[in-house]
Amino acid sequence: MSKIEKLAELGQSLWLDFISRDYISGGKLLDMISEGLRGITSNPTIFEKAIAGSNSYDSEIAELLAKGCSTLEIYEQLVIRDIQTACKMMLPVYERTNRLDGYVSLEVNPKLAYETAGTIAEAVRLYRTVGAPNLMIKVPATKEGIPAVKELISHGISVNVTLIFSIESYIETAKAFIEGLEILKKNGGDVSKVASVASFFVSRVDSACDSALDKIGNKDLQGKIAVANAKIAFKEFNGLFSGERWNSLLSSGAMPQRVLWASTGTKNPAYSDVLYVDELIGSPTVNTMPPATIDSFLDHGKLAVTLDKGVDEAEAQFEALKSAGINIDEITRKLQIDGVKSFEDSFDSLLGSIEKKALIILRMNNEFNCFPTVLTESFDSMLSELNKMEIPKRIHEGDFTVWSDSPVEISNRLGWLQSPINTLNSLDEINDFVAGVKKEGFTNGLLLGMGGSSLAPEVFSQAFGKVDGYLSLEILDSTHPAAVLEKEAKLADKKTLYVVSTKSGGTVETLSFMKYFYTSVAAKLGKVEASKRFVAITDPGSGLEEMAKELGFRKIFLNDPNIGGRYSALSLFGMVPAALMGIDIKDVLEKTLLMASEAKMSNGTPAKLGVLLASGANLAYDKVTFITPGVYSCFGPWVEQLIAESTGKTGKGILPVEGEKILNPSDYAGDRIFVYLSDEKSGEGKNKFDALVAAGHPGVEIIIPDNTFIGYEFLRWEVATAIAGWGMKIQPFDQPDVESAKISARAVLKKFKDDGKLPEPEVVFEENGLKIVANVSARAVKPAIVEFMKKMHEGNPGDDHRSYLSIQAYVKASPETDKLLQELRCRFQSKYKIAVTTGYGPRFLHSTGQLHKGDSGHGMFIQIIAGIENDCLIPDETGKPEGGMSFGTLVVAQAMGDRDALVGNGREVFTLFGGNNQENVISQIIDAV
Repeated sequence: MSKIEKLAELGQSLWLDFISRDYISGGKLLDMISEGLRGITSNPTIFEKAIAGSNSYDSEIAELLAKGCSTLEIYEQLVIRDIQTACKMMLPVYERTNRLDGYVSLEVNPKLAYETAGTIAEAVRLYRTVGAPNLMIKVPATKEGIPAVKELISHGISVNVTLIFSIESYIETAKAFIEGLEILKKNGGDVSKVASVASFFVSRVDSACDSALDKIGNKDLQGKIAVANAKIAFKEFNGLFSGERWNSLLSSGAMPQRVLWASTGTKNPAYSDVLYVDELIGSPTVNTMPPATIDSFLDHGKLAVTLDKGVDEAEAQFEALKSAGINIDEITRKLQIDGVKSFEDSFDSLLGSIEKKALIILRMNNEFNCFPTVLTESFDSMLSELNKMEIPKRIHEGDFTVWSDSPVEISNRLGWLQSPINTLNSLDEINDFVAGVKKEGFTNGLLLGMGGSSLAPEVFSQAFGKVDGYLSLEILDSTHPAAVLEKEAKLADKKTLYVVSTKSGGTVETLSFMKYFYTSVAAKLGKVEASKRFVAITDPGSGLEEMAKELGFRKIFLNDPNIGGRYSALSLFGMVPAALMGIDIKDVLEKTLLMASEAKMSNGTPAKLGVLLASGANLAYDKVTFITPGVYSCFGPWVEQLIAESTGKTGKGILPVEGEKILNPSDYAGDRIFVYLSDEKSGEGKNKFDALVAAGHPGVEIIIPDNTFIGYEFLRWEVATAIAGWGMKIQPFDQPDVESAKISARAVLKKFKDDGKLPEPEVVFEENGLKIVANVSARAVKPAIVEFMKKMHEGNPGDDHRSYLSIQAYVKASPETDKLLQELRCRFQSKYKIAVTTGYGPRFLHSTGQLHKGDSGHGMFIQIIAGIENDCLIPDETGKPEGGMSFGTLVVAQAMGDRDALVGNGREVFTLFGGNNQENVISQIIDAV
């Protein structure tokens, strides 16, 4: 016998104060019923959290919109469907207990709380619409609600009378019930088929009384008045439901109106979390509990009749409260008014959320257009297979066999599917943290991270810009000493919060940044003050968590460990920095939930996008070129990492090409898919995309309203990339070749430590200060580049994957350098008619590095390694300035290590070592192309 069933044997039925589509359809409700659950209560606040806080209702909202339903009609349809389903599931309990239990409560519109006639009409309508014998209509115990209770009972409608706080209100409720039964009996009705509960709210009474007691310094009565109030009310129950009047109804089969203890979740953390359960067990009563309170009761609640114990003491406590000058009647009256207002607010908020979702869905209907063109046959075939195999559904169920026979690095990498919901659930923690940062006057922030830890925050920063009153957040994801020193100088006189972000907690670049900046700040302000300026975002149990605890960081955010870095945008790694920038992450995440709903569908846009990417890659259309004018111009680097690191392995891969100049359709070979992603429906970029598609190049057009849909777009591409992995028959969540560059870099650094200097590369020639390391016979830069580029693969029937060129610049990023690299890129693109990408090292190693070493092998790589003018040491220990290695050494070692890894994987690499003037170095190469 379960604990819930044992509670029922003591005369108390346990009901659940919660309902949601997921709880009903996911099997949790059935599990609870099998454990002995006897009823369900709902209210506008509960439905607000269920509907606004999840994506489970979005597809139905879309269907109802298509039918022309209003916001209120949509609300009713959603709620009534849940209530009807729950009633059906609870019906066996209703029948087994002979109508004592098995009820599901549905509240009338809270805006009718002060309208008797309106409440009656609404209650009758809802009762008939739901059409279940075990439905209870909830009516508030307001002055206007009490007559409605009497009227509804007299018509044989079961009622849950809610928002009862005072003994006086309880007595009026019980009398209304009895009078209603008497009218029903007089009119020939069957009183045995009508049930009612009087929902007596408990914990809120303590919250209000404790506040009043605290003001007068009375600690003795705190935490006692709510239970005392309830016990005295139950004493009234015993009097009201006994004697000749009640016995007349009892003999006709009437059931007493049981007291239902509501608001039983403990709000004061100083009190037991089962205080309002353990102290109120008695017969015949009901206790409706939220899931957390049920879990607590099942874990450590006590099974003993307590309701009839200490009644004299309860009355004495009430007298003491009055003697202390506290008016309990005034408190309970206000609690009822506030309760009605709270439900009204929740109702309004819920309707607002539905309206917001509806508007977004309507707006999104024409946002996505897919043009497979030459890939149509393959695209249609794969989409049909995806639908047949229910791939999106299986992905969301965590089915690792979508990609592999083994769950390794799959089953523990699907947490990102729940990120929007999980991060919404962490909003209070995030908002409290941000409020504290603002209160202490921080003006700037510096995020220290690489790859997935830095790219999403960078998108947020560029898409939203500076928000008044919040941090101006900058990103450091380069170990080039000039970049490190620039950030240090820029923030030297600012009150700066340092956000150390790494999933593994052991990323060498990130930990080097942390050691450097913590040591620098501690030298100026002392370690205690320095620790207040550092925050960590990492996985539980990581090395960073341990270090952050030892150093006393201001805050440690522990992310879901079942999320890979490139899929972490919507988790704490992306959303905490976004909140620090003042972005309304609640709005971003709620919009994302709409995509989360669509992502489960076989005909959704993520499915179509993923299938297009995969069918293209399988036919050597393996280069996805992004055209991103407008607010989404910052999206490229993030999606570049996602696609490259997820698909570039086992001799396959999709090359993301972002930031490339868009040429005429005839300038491209048959290896491209073009993606137009923007908030702009027209303009030069759109015209070029339209021309490319018209010429037969495959493409996707995605029009997004504004920057608040960033999360929506993150999730679309995450799901699409996972689906592309299925279509390409690869596992998208591992990165088997990333480690090779790290191993090579560690070997270079070991040589540095052993010899006191970096190993000298085998320079084939020098020209104007440039040292060339490459497999070429020419002895001048210009002919050497020509000779190198002759090795590119044009694509043929036996191997139709064309080459691409990756320009890797181990230099400090700057607008001037950006411009020069783009010019160099355009020179190669125009001359050789191949896809050209650029990346700053070592940043790109955490982005496209996996693809470079794991794809079909036709990448061509030009490394540009400029000299180091001003270097800085990396502390060996955090807080101590001494160090045996500099950032300059690290960045060159990483470049040399990646070169070794690329060559080891059979790639063609052309390396140029130049002087300290990086702009001059790049200009020389431009002149040579």
